[in-house]
Amino acid sequence: MFFCSAIALVLCVLLTPFIIALCKRNNWYDEVDPRKVHEGSIPRLGGIGIFLSFSLASFVYINFFSDFDFSFAFPAFLAGLIIFVFGVIDDFLNLRAKLKFLIQIIAALVVVCSPLYFRSFLGISLNPLVGRGLTFIWILFLVNAYNLIDGLDLLCGGLSFLTLLVAGICLTKLGQPVGNLLVLLCAAILGFLFFNKPKAKIFLGDGGSQSLGFCIAMIPVFPIKGGFEQVKLLYALLLVSIPVTDVIAAVIRRTREHRSFFSADRGHIHHKLINIGFSKLSAVVILLLIQFFIDIAAFAAIFMARTKDSIILLCVSIVLVWSFFILLHYVNRAVNIKHRGHLSEAPQEEH
Repeated sequence: MFFCSAIALVLCVLLTPFIIALCKRNNWYDEVDPRKVHEGSIPRLGGIGIFLSFSLASFVYINFFSDFDFSFAFPAFLAGLIIFVFGVIDDFLNLRAKLKFLIQIIAALVVVCSPLYFRSFLGISLNPLVGRGLTFIWILFLVNAYNLIDGLDLLCGGLSFLTLLVAGICLTKLGQPVGNLLVLLCAAILGFLFFNKPKAKIFLGDGGSQSLGFCIAMIPVFPIKGGFEQVKLLYALLLVSIPVTDVIAAVIRRTREHRSFFSADRGHIHHKLINIGFSKLSAVVILLLIQFFIDIAAFAAIFMARTKDSIILLCVSIVLVWSFFILLHYVNRAVNIKHRGHLSEAPQEEH
């Protein structure tokens, strides 16, 4: 496992400078617009390095170091490939938001039409139709949540790394070999983060952020042996509570303002932290620290002797994250009432 992780890490470290140079040579840069907070011409194809590194390391692990049959996960691999390929195409062509959403729907359907879907929640068996519908919504939410949270250097990649790392370790401990693949993905992400730390030399792009969101969405979809199967969705909801709560807030905000969900603005959590006076780096550090404590709580839930205790810990932790969002909302509103703040929300039409 260490050898395969090293392959993913080293390969991504080697590939990313090549991708940066290729982007600069062909002027493939992230567009600067009123929604963005970065300056200058920055390549946005970092997801390619992560995907290629992870794919090669996974191939080596599955074929030479594991005797586990991963064929059951093929629908997830296929759907993830759809998300990645069209995400990269979007990085080049800036596809319309509705077309991107249609592609995401197709990818989600590939998963939910297979045996991979939620079968229970908190020990309550779900009707297959309900389970598939819940899985469908979950995938779409996560893909878009991580795409929307990708607004600052190190943020989306850092959140994804911390989430996938603890999930990979926990799944492996619970007897699900897919956890090893998540660890390999973490190694590839770590290689990318060397170049994405402030000031970033490259961004994830839609191909990267959407693909990471999809991979994280798959965490509770895979079956887990034992009693933890009952709380795995609640467990995953805690791990992704920062981007998920942010996207829920975005839906509420755009609905309240009678704007399309596909429009863009500067009202996301990282924007609010900057608006009330934190630097970009401080905003990232705050959110990564919160994610770190979320991971500790999620990891602790694994060792709870009783399922009831795990549920209580997970619920309390989720409520604390929501409380932080609510507090930040009112602090941000107070700043805007007192003066215009440091960062306009700058709503934009869908494109």
